Amino acid sequence: MKKNQALKILNPAIGLLVLNQAISSSLHDFIPKEVFEIFHEGGGVLLASGAVLHLYFNWSWVQATYLNKKGPGAS
Repeated sequence: MKKNQALKILNPAIGLLVLNQAISSSLHDFIPKEVFEIFHEGGGVLLASGAVLHLYFNWSWVQATYLNKKGPGAS
């Protein structure tokens, strides 16, 4: 699978996981603890994993944008 194809799947998945975190957090007092643990804690692990993958796939952009800038007066 090419990088762009993977990102077309990964980016919406990360968006859904962010929504999952917000919704499960908001409903914490109304849902059973077992359900909360599955959705919020499990979703958090998946979200962190997705963020790492996202960074991996976009590392060349990160390097070009933030890590290779030359300071003033550098040649």
